[in-house]
Amino acid sequence: MKLADIHPEDIKASIRKQFGTIRNFELSKGLPRGSVHEVLRRRRWARIERAIESVISASPSEKTDSSRETETHRLSAEAR
Repeated sequence: MKLADIHPEDIKASIRKQFGTIRNFELSKGLPRGSVHEVLRRRRWARIERAIESVISASPSEKTDSSRETETHRLSAEAR
């Protein structure tokens, strides 16, 4: 999935889940301060985009947990 296809808030959430803050992400990747903000404002910056894409692709994708689908809630099971 291209970076432009992902909502900026989803991008920020993925970064924060792994690094705590966007600034920590920038520091760990050796990126200039505010560079992620500029990319999220749709400024083209290939180096920053690649760093963000590596985080997005490494984070767990939105998937359904099959165990949750087959598992019945305790109260529903008692009601049967």
